[in-house]
Amino acid sequence: MLALALAARTADWRNVLGGSVELVPTDSYYYIRFARLQQLAFPRFEPFDPYINHPTGASIIWPPLHTWGVALFLALGAGQPERTAAWVGPAVSLIELGLLSLLIRQWWGRGVALGTLALLALVPAGVMAGTLGTADHHVHEPTLAALCALLLGRALGQRSVLLGAVTGAVLGLAPLFTTSGFVLLPGLAASLVLAAWLSRDTPGPGVGRVGLSMGLGAAAVLALGVVLFGEPASLTYYGLTSFQPLLALALLAGASGLATLLERRRGWSLQLGLALPCALPLVPELVRAFQHLLLGDPLLAVVMESIPLWKDPDFARELLGPVLLLLPVALAAAGVRLWREREVSLAPVFLGALSLTAASLLQARFTQALVGSAALLIASSLGGVLRGLRPLPQRASVVVLALVGLPLLGEAVPLPRSTEPSAIAPVRSTLTWMREHTPPPSPPWDVRVHPAWGVVAQYDMGHLLVLWAERPAVATPFSQVSVHQSANAQAAAVLGATTEADAYLLARALTARYLLLTPFNELLGRPGQSLDGTISPWLHEHAGLATGERAASGHFRLVHDSAESRRKKPGLPYARLFEVVPGAVLHGRCGPHAPVTAVLELETARGQTLRYELRTTTAPDGSFAFRVAYPTTRDTREADVLARGPYRLDCPGGGGTALVSEQAVREGLAVESAVDLTAR
Repeated sequence: MLALALAARTADWRNVLGGSVELVPTDSYYYIRFARLQQLAFPRFEPFDPYINHPTGASIIWPPLHTWGVALFLALGAGQPERTAAWVGPAVSLIELGLLSLLIRQWWGRGVALGTLALLALVPAGVMAGTLGTADHHVHEPTLAALCALLLGRALGQRSVLLGAVTGAVLGLAPLFTTSGFVLLPGLAASLVLAAWLSRDTPGPGVGRVGLSMGLGAAAVLALGVVLFGEPASLTYYGLTSFQPLLALALLAGASGLATLLERRRGWSLQLGLALPCALPLVPELVRAFQHLLLGDPLLAVVMESIPLWKDPDFARELLGPVLLLLPVALAAAGVRLWREREVSLAPVFLGALSLTAASLLQARFTQALVGSAALLIASSLGGVLRGLRPLPQRASVVVLALVGLPLLGEAVPLPRSTEPSAIAPVRSTLTWMREHTPPPSPPWDVRVHPAWGVVAQYDMGHLLVLWAERPAVATPFSQVSVHQSANAQAAAVLGATTEADAYLLARALTARYLLLTPFNELLGRPGQSLDGTISPWLHEHAGLATGERAASGHFRLVHDSAESRRKKPGLPYARLFEVVPGAVLHGRCGPHAPVTAVLELETARGQTLRYELRTTTAPDGSFAFRVAYPTTRDTREADVLARGPYRLDCPGGGGTALVSEQAVREGLAVESAVDLTAR
């Protein structure tokens, strides 16, 4: 079964490892940079990255223990970071699945272990969590969800306070491995109350004591993690802050108090008294977390992993496969066993799967944790039902289950090589060009130095900019945190500006030196709003040259066209890089109220010729001025869109030429034309 799990997770090897490595976009690419920053900072953990959300920089909320794990992989494969990172998902997934199945076999038997492992190995959402090409922290979620439910079920079955504390410690470690670790808390807390109600007359240690030990264990580990890696003075729900241990105490101590009350034991008031002061400071953050759960964040509202499954049944089938059919049956079977047999060890599995099902209906990102709970629930509850059947119905049921699960074997079939380039492959050469030809704004791996400038691009380019180009990005795929939301909105304002002057002023306010244009259809935070009338299609389609609606750009200088073309427009480059410049002011004289034209021929590295043309009308005294974005010098490595000669200036009765330097364009200097056109 582990061999099948490996085959499923490496089925896409032709596309991931064929030629240049193609990781799963785009968080895995940033994990390479983040892990390398930790290698340089070790043994200290350094969450701040000045290259994210320029110009402020940002503290990254990703889990420290998983990040150190990625750093270990990179150290083992020095010199090939992307190829090494591609194996993080499969390797971690198989190790965790193997250890989890051994523990399930020890406690619940071989059949349950095999059934759980089969589902975890082949259900698409579980495969995606650890597929080849991903270094993301979601790989831990299926096994963590199953492990915590298994441990608490065992602790409740044995009424073991010690095992309750161990369960709490594992639960406390979860946020150090994945940002979604806290979502396991509600289902496990509710299971304490259900277990206490089902076994309220059972002698021995109470469920409340088990739950309290779990809460104290979780809070202790989380508090240690916050002190070592996080921000103890903060109460924000994302990241490692005091919100995490307080939430664990509030939920688990509160549930333990209710459990103790149901068991008619002493101490319930003390437990509830502990929960209340822990819960009250968390109310504002819980409200914000609920808003984000309902997609109250611009980025969460557009990414695929935030799709509510109740709105997209096809996507749900794609992620969960036969689990969609088996989970309701397993929930019903487990509910019957809980009611009839008072099998309290099933309570965490039952309510864990139920709570994660509700979360997944609201956002698809929680399906990976759901797969863990669902696999254990299906294997344990349906296994119990099968054991109670007569031989013939038992065999028939096994055949039916096998047929239902048979399509999962398709996950292990190698995928063919894609004939189309990935969504990010065409931009790689442009980002490599940036790293090699643009001046570094700061040492890219020194977090103590603030970069002098950054790059405005669509948010999905952010992780690639900081890794491949080693240049600071304003917008990134990070969300929820205020600094991420603000930076993404500022970048969208530049890309969505309707005038060149507005875009220039906004870019300069961000100290953005470059503007990267790649194909996109919608601005973040502006759903349904057309790009028509904004500068983005003008720059991307027309290179900022004169069109019927716009004059040629005086502030955005095209410095590089990618060799790769757009799929539906092969004559246009996939990516275009512009330098944001004040523009030189080209002065001259001609007759009063006369039309004047300035023309500069440009050649690109693609071998194309661009005609940069500006028009104006002279003042009553015959003076005129053009703001030009291009120099006439060719001895530069910072641009491969170069002038073929000087500017040609024409007006009625005369003409001439003008030379413009790089310095004049970058500093906004005045340049007098070489010929006074009034003399002709």
